[in-house]
Amino acid sequence: MTISLHDLVTITCKSLYGNPLRSGLTMLGVFMGVAAVSATLNIGGITNAQIRAKLAERDKPYVVPYLRSQGSFGMERLDEEDEQALKKNIPSIRSISSLSQVFLNSVQFEDKEATELQFMGVSANYIETTGRRMLQGRFFSSADFDQYRPVAIIDQKLATLLFQGQNPIGKAIYSNGTRLTVIGVTESKSSGTDFESSGTVWLPETFAEVVGGGFTFNVLQISSYQLEEIPQMKEQIEKLLNQRHPKAIIYMQDNTDDLLREKELQETAAAALTLVALVALSIGGVGIANISIASVTERISEIGLRRAIGATRSEVMLQFILEATILSLVGGAIAIATVHSLTVTATTKFIEAPYQFSKQRATLSLSSALLVGVGASFLPALKASRVDVIQALRTN
Repeated sequence: MTISLHDLVTITCKSLYGNPLRSGLTMLGVFMGVAAVSATLNIGGITNAQIRAKLAERDKPYVVPYLRSQGSFGMERLDEEDEQALKKNIPSIRSISSLSQVFLNSVQFEDKEATELQFMGVSANYIETTGRRMLQGRFFSSADFDQYRPVAIIDQKLATLLFQGQNPIGKAIYSNGTRLTVIGVTESKSSGTDFESSGTVWLPETFAEVVGGGFTFNVLQISSYQLEEIPQMKEQIEKLLNQRHPKAIIYMQDNTDDLLREKELQETAAAALTLVALVALSIGGVGIANISIASVTERISEIGLRRAIGATRSEVMLQFILEATILSLVGGAIAIATVHSLTVTATTKFIEAPYQFSKQRATLSLSSALLVGVGASFLPALKASRVDVIQALRTN
């Protein structure tokens, strides 16, 4: 090259500064396209963050199958063979635990009483299935199950209600005359349904059978690796259980119906917004191409003069592409900053939604600006590089 990169950048900047209207219109085209892309990515990011936040407030995605005998209201139990068959044949299953409802609904500690509670008997892998964290104390040990120990784990909501700041570990609570020793406190979670209890008490499943006098209702709680796997996993579970229990009617319950509907709506909205963004980018690209072509026509004499004093075709072409690059970067950066400011305002003053600036989304938006800007200016730049020098000088 006969011109340094520094001089080329200087010439390019002077050319852009010398025609602010052309530069402004080009940046406006880039701004519109990148703003549409950035807004689409931000909306998708906010929706995904909302879904993740709701997932964090409840147990990991799970399915509970119920089997009812045909011609009766009785429920069939799924045994250990059913559990093994499910684990063996359905790879999307992360963990299976046994869950039983104990028909108690209140506990007392000293002069305090809590009602409308959930009492659950659980198996040893309950924590693995639900993903709950122990906040204090410990989970049930194998000795608790083997020796039918009257121990209990309570959630944080019930611990606050009963103990009001005291350490609940080792304290005795009573339910229908049964003394239970609190050995752990776990985080409170939403059930994902309209029903909200005052708290939950968990017992080892062996002791729960004793407390319930054999009248406990046992089910399997089956968790998946991902939220998106739940619909397919439900179909596979139902198919397998139909094969193993052909005379039973199978019902399925899960804690993700609302999240899956929300995710489906988000994906539909994202597809529509993506289409709008692509149209905006295309319009911006066409505008940039038209302005670039007009710029080449207006600057024929300038191009001829530069070629006459030694500029190569590649230098002329590179100048036009560099102009488009600079305008794309500036227009794209302004669009990203503008959309970011509007998103922050909207999510703090109008609607409560989790939003954080994402470098990855910003990079993707800026990349789209460069792609459209440089791509739209390539053919005009190629045309400029092929201008006949003698003809161009005659236009002076």
